[in-house]
Amino acid sequence: MSEGKDGYEKTGYLHQHYRLFHLKDTKQREYGFHYHDFDKIVCFIDGRVDYLIEGKKYKLEPYDFVLVSRGEIHRPVVDFSIPYERMILYIEHEFLERYKNESYDLSECFRRAKEEKAGVVRFPSGVCGKLYETLRTVERNDKEQKYASGLYGELLFLEFMIQLNRACLEKEEAFHPAARYNRKVLEIIEYVNEHMREALTIDLLAARFYMSKYHMMRQFKKETGYSIHQYILEKRILSAKDMIQEGMPATAAAIECGFKDYSTFSRAFRKKTGRMPTGLD
Repeated sequence: MSEGKDGYEKTGYLHQHYRLFHLKDTKQREYGFHYHDFDKIVCFIDGRVDYLIEGKKYKLEPYDFVLVSRGEIHRPVVDFSIPYERMILYIEHEFLERYKNESYDLSECFRRAKEEKAGVVRFPSGVCGKLYETLRTVERNDKEQKYASGLYGELLFLEFMIQLNRACLEKEEAFHPAARYNRKVLEIIEYVNEHMREALTIDLLAARFYMSKYHMMRQFKKETGYSIHQYILEKRILSAKDMIQEGMPATAAAIECGFKDYSTFSRAFRKKTGRMPTGLD
């Protein structure tokens, strides 16, 4: 599993409903800004780590849970004077969608994280312990490979997701660990994501946020690892991909996500994903 060294890249590939990793890094390395096509949960166990998600930086405490929705740009900044230990869940978004109905949605924790504008949740010790032990049970089951371990693993994974979502709904204060961020950069990120269909030029953004465009570009790159142009293009392609997979024609998705014409969208989509957008219809 690669976390990626360079910025603006997609890393990690998921070929099953979920994958659990238990990692402990002791050697110095740098994690670059990256994103995934799937949802991701990190259970931080030990170390000194700042976690950056979409322009916000969180100083992690043991048994914090980091919630990263698919397409969100993130990276850990690690002090390797002590080992960096964590458990990571890669989660197929479509798998969670199968269990969505009027009564519950196992993606609720990710939706709440977006609403609360907080990528880290911090629960009381009893709640953390229960969640951690469920993950350890998933880990042991994956290693043992006993009778029907695949099915049992999915049941354990669903149990974890139910526990996590219950905790997120019952402990609203969990979404408010302190985060450091550049207010202007965060405002630009929010504006881009809310106005995807509109023209989003550097000059327009600089004027709207009362910044020198060169200062704005430097600050944005510093906080996110992306140029503004790269960030907008990545977000438009990811958003269009979701729309196409949900049934929208590729041409309509291109327009909805701010591309001026289909040919420009098609070239950008193929360069980024290696596929033509019509192949997802």
